[in-house]
Amino acid sequence: MSKPNETLLVNEPISKIKSIKYFTPARTIDEANAILPKMSQIIDEYVKALDPWQQGDLLQYASDSLWDLARVAAIKSDRTNTWDSIWDHVWKEASYSARDNYGWYGGGYVSGESARDAARDAAKYAARYIAYESAKDKMQNPNPFGFVIDLYSMGLKPTYFRKVNEQERFVVDVPIKYGNKFVLGCYVHGDNEILFTHQWREYCSSLISLKDASSSRTIA
Repeated sequence: MSKPNETLLVNEPISKIKSIKYFTPARTIDEANAILPKMSQIIDEYVKALDPWQQGDLLQYASDSLWDLARVAAIKSDRTNTWDSIWDHVWKEASYSARDNYGWYGGGYVSGESARDAARDAAKYAARYIAYESAKDKMQNPNPFGFVIDLYSMGLKPTYFRKVNEQERFVVDVPIKYGNKFVLGCYVHGDNEILFTHQWREYCSSLISLKDASSSRTIA
């Protein structure tokens, strides 16, 4: 049975997670560019919240390591495991949303594998957020993953800190309608507009420039 303080710690965060509608709606390019200032501010806050945990390493490494630290802190505090059930819930909701909203449209198809991958990332961040919330009185810093959850609540598809032309930058895929097809606008934190798109199944590869057909970008 959950202890009273455990319930108080995680009830509100769990409700927040369960209220999210994943990967909707699809925006036009103009609509997507209009929300970039808000996206950029959220990512700035995410980077700032990760800073106490970075210790000279890559930000993505700090994010990954913090998942383990939060779980260990929660388990040592005898807190009930709430993150596995959240993982399962988000996996299901995000899978259905990706499949239902971005299946057959204008000749484009989101494969089952792509939908599963999108759902896996959503479930991963949800579990990290809840694990941290379960032990946040032990962590002594704001929950970094809350900012990623805010991006999901905007209908976006956050990815990771990626190497963009050899610099570590956070990348967010934005579901957009381009012509008669649904694709992902590939937003790199620091850009003033969405410069490239790619298909759901291509994971930031085969980028198509929206401005200049000869321009290119490498994301690893």
